[in-house]
Amino acid sequence: MQQSGLEAITRRLLSFDRWIGCAAFGNGNINDTYRVDVEQEGEQRSFLLQRLNHLVFREPEVVMQNIRSVCEYLRQQDYPYQVAAPLTTPGGTLLERDDAGNYWRIFPFLKNTFSPEGLADVDMACKAACAYGAFARALRHFPAEELVETIPGFHDTDRRWAHFLEVLHEDPAGRVRESRVEIEAMFAAKPVFDRVSGLKKSGELPRRVTHNDTKAGNVLFDAGTRQALAVIDLDTVMPGTILSDFGDMVRTFAPDRQEDDPSTPDLRMEVLEALREGFLAETRDFLTPQEKENLFLGAAWITGEQALRFLTDWLAGDVYYKIRRPDHNLARTRNQQALLEAIVRKTG
Repeated sequence: MQQSGLEAITRRLLSFDRWIGCAAFGNGNINDTYRVDVEQEGEQRSFLLQRLNHLVFREPEVVMQNIRSVCEYLRQQDYPYQVAAPLTTPGGTLLERDDAGNYWRIFPFLKNTFSPEGLADVDMACKAACAYGAFARALRHFPAEELVETIPGFHDTDRRWAHFLEVLHEDPAGRVRESRVEIEAMFAAKPVFDRVSGLKKSGELPRRVTHNDTKAGNVLFDAGTRQALAVIDLDTVMPGTILSDFGDMVRTFAPDRQEDDPSTPDLRMEVLEALREGFLAETRDFLTPQEKENLFLGAAWITGEQALRFLTDWLAGDVYYKIRRPDHNLARTRNQQALLEAIVRKTG
C-alpha cells in the first residue's frame, strides 16, 4: 500500500500534527503491520498500524470486542506484564474500515523491544513460558463463555479430521497417490486426536480463556534486560483448553529446526523442560490434575493437528497457507509428523 493511503488511514485512527513516514514491520503471516512515525505536540512518536485480515477473521468487530474485554480485565488483575491493547480512535472505536473494505487498528510502539526470531534459547523459552503462564493465571476466573470464537472450530480436531477425509476422497489436486506415506502417518496419529477429543467431551478439561498462538514471536522482550514485557497478538484469544497453549509452545519452541525445514526435526529436551518449569511456575496451583497430567499430550495433539492442516492443504492444492515453493506444504507436513513422533517417543 502506498504511503499516502497509509497516512490517510492513520489519520482516521490517530490525531497527530505531522506525518513523518512508515515502513513494513515484522513477518506475520496473517495481518499486515507497519511502523508509523508521526509528530505529536512537537515530539516524534511511533505506533504500529495493522490491517486485520478479515478473510481469516471474518468478524473483525468480534475480534476487537474480545480483545477489549480481555485487556480491560487484565488491567484489573495482579498481572506483571504490559497489556497489549489497541488504541481507541478519535471516534471512540477500535477499528476503521477503508474504502476497499479493509479493517485497520493502531497500537502503541514499544521501543527497545524485540520478539525472538529463529530458535529461542533455554532462558528465553522459560521466560516466555512464564509470561504465557501468567497470562493464563490472570484470566483463570474470566468467564470464557463471554468470549466468541474468532476462528470457529480452530482447535476442533474432529472437524478438521472430517474435512481431511473429504479432501482425501475428492483428491482435487491429484496428489493422494504420491502422498501415501504421509497419509498413513496421519492415520497413525488419530489415537492422539481421539484421546484429546474424549477428554474434552467428558468435561475433564476445563474450558478456559486461552491465547491459541503461543509461539516465541508473540512475547515481547526488553532489548536491554532480555526480560519478557508483554504477551501480544490477542486476535485468537477465545475459549479453549490449556493443553493447546502449552502444546503450541512445545511445537514452536522445542524443535531444533523450523517447521518447514525439510530435514528431520528433533526435540531440544532442555528447552522442553524449561517450558514445562516456566509454565507450571505460574499455573501449577490452579490447573486441575488432568490438565497437568496431559500437558505433553497437548504437545502431541497440537503438533499432530498442525501436520493434519498442512497435509489437508497440500492435498487440496495449497489453497490456505502461503507457500514459497511447490512442495512447501508437503515439507511442512513431514516436519510436523516427525516432530509428533519425537514428542510421543520422548514424553509418552
